[in-house]
Amino acid sequence: MPPVSDEQIRQAKNVDILAYLRSHEPQALRKSKGSNDEYYLADHDSLKISNGRFNWFSRGVGGYSALDFLIKVRGMNFIDAVLHLTEDGVAYKTELRSPQKALKPFTLPSKNVNNDRVYAYLRGRGIDCDTIKQCFDDGILYENTRGNCVFVGYCGDKPMFACERGTKDGYKKDVLGSNKAYSFVLPPSNPDSQNLACFESAVDSISHACIHNIDGNKWDGYRLSLGGVGSIALISFLERNPQIKNVRLSLDSDKAGIEATNRIIRELLSDKRFSHLRITVSPPPVGKDYSDTLQAIIQLNKQKSRSDRSKEAVSSI
Repeated sequence: MPPVSDEQIRQAKNVDILAYLRSHEPQALRKSKGSNDEYYLADHDSLKISNGRFNWFSRGVGGYSALDFLIKVRGMNFIDAVLHLTEDGVAYKTELRSPQKALKPFTLPSKNVNNDRVYAYLRGRGIDCDTIKQCFDDGILYENTRGNCVFVGYCGDKPMFACERGTKDGYKKDVLGSNKAYSFVLPPSNPDSQNLACFESAVDSISHACIHNIDGNKWDGYRLSLGGVGSIALISFLERNPQIKNVRLSLDSDKAGIEATNRIIRELLSDKRFSHLRITVSPPPVGKDYSDTLQAIIQLNKQKSRSDRSKEAVSSI
């Protein structure tokens, strides 16, 4: 995990929570009735935002900045939260001080002349050729001019969300103006599928697909990246896809992932709109996430293949 400087920490602490939510999670933000300056969250209606701070009354948690929010509410660790915010912290502050100024519209990063570096990076992580090609063909993945992966989420045919991931380092960033409600989704072959699996990242979602391709288990459902541990992408997806009956939570096997899984289950069970859902928990069986699991399976298969060749050589003597 890359270190953060004192200056990055200072910048992150200065990012206003309301400006951050307007930019990154506008779908989650609701205005309180009878108030000009109080807001609440669609997925946490007891969390109130006013005068530059938030109070999550049902949990007894509060804070003064977007950094506090990401750590205490969205479950991010400190360094990831700082890195996430310092990319655009100055922009958030500028937008807050000039409310008449429109937020920067969402635009996709410019495409590179080819997708070679993204292809090589994902192949190196064990993603099979067919899955990569499907993502390229569906327009949900491409390479930008910096040589990084760009994972795209849509509302119909309109791109609404994009996140970048470095192909040579640990760089991660949501594109400014992205709407988290329309996060990355790897679609099934059957668009009427009633099954949905949720992951923290786009790479985990496509790794899960590769694992099933290796095993020959053709689980056919939507694979949704939550873009972290928040529930806004899941709630929005369920609202747009009422045919979903089975939800599988496959978040990371760490403290943040486990806590987020339990929180999301409580949220779904307490919402009458989702009383019909069958919710199961399916954490990665090996490693922290499904990317780790995929690479472990590939390594195991390589060892088995070498062992089989050795046995064949011995038997031929």
